[in-house]
This record gives sequence, C-alpha cells and structure tokens, in this order.
Amino acid sequence: MMRLGRVLNLLPSLVLVCPVLAYAGQNESGPTAVPCRDPFSTFRNGLFTFGGSPVRLTDGIGCVKLLPEDPGCDWLVELTRAETWGEGGQLVLVVINRNHEAGSGAFDSVFWYACERGTLVSVWSHSYLYGATIVMGQESDLWITSGVWRPDDAMCCPSQERREHLAWNGARRSVVLLGSEVTARGQR
Repeated sequence: MMRLGRVLNLLPSLVLVCPVLAYAGQNESGPTAVPCRDPFSTFRNGLFTFGGSPVRLTDGIGCVKLLPEDPGCDWLVELTRAETWGEGGQLVLVVINRNHEAGSGAFDSVFWYACERGTLVSVWSHSYLYGATIVMGQESDLWITSGVWRPDDAMCCPSQERREHLAWNGARRSVVLLGSEVTARGQR
C-alpha cells in the first residue's frame, strides 16, 4: 500500500515533467513584453513554457525535477544562444537546450522575436529533437539543419537531415519558409 501511495503522489509530477519532452505538439513559449533595447537579461532570467510546463531560468539555467526533494535535475534547461540580427537588429534569435540528465534525450527550442513599437513579439518557435544547427543570413533570414529519422533508424542516429531556409517578411509580419531540403546525413 505504501508503494501505491508513492506512485499516486508521483503522478502529478510526471504530468509536469513529461511535457518537457514535448516535440510534435510544439506547445512552447518564451517571455512576453520584452523591451527591444537590451533584451538579453530578460531571456537569461525569463519564464519559458515547454509542453505546457513552465521553467524559470536563472542566469540562463533552469532545472526540472521529478520530485522537489530530488537532489539533481531530471531535465537541465539552458539558454545556449541569444542574438540580434536583421536590418537594424530588429530580430532576436533565442535557443534553449533541454537535456534529459536522468535519461536520454535532448531538444533545442528555437524562438524568433521581432521588434514592434519597442517590444519584442514572438513570431515563430519550433523544437528540434537532438538539436539543430542554425546559420544566420545576411538579411532577415536563417538556415536550420536538424535530424530526420527514417522508420528503421535508431533513436540516437538519424540517417537524414533537413535544411530549412526561413525569412522574416516585414510586410506580412510573419516568418516564411523559403525552402526545405532533406538529404542523407553528411551529404552537403
């Protein structure tokens, strides 16, 4: 009976931690009402949500525990990149890595913000299993390369990769996909 009670007490925690694994649903968000001028301290100490579960960063680091009394993090959440680019630095790229310390798995969540009337507005976000490589363009565009798993691939090792070319369309106030290509891994 004691064991069943412990499991029942653990269930609400699992509901909070499992969404950190969220990938397909892309249910994530970052800080809102961020000033365009010097936004980086807000992101380093901001509230991010992954799969409906909030994670507060402190100096760019967050910790998700299965149980509050656990000594370490089940998931380590870390701000790995934050930079401006585009005409006049009007765009901000934020990358948050979530690493499953108590098991396998990792994600990079990419957030794209645009400055509108002095405030950064989230215009796009996406999460990538086992990370993504991002190359900034000269204008208001970027390329994102991420793994693509075929049905017979091991979870550790995608055999293909997708390279997406995205750009900010200022007139439409949105991010547009300019192109996407899937190739065998390492074939570029």
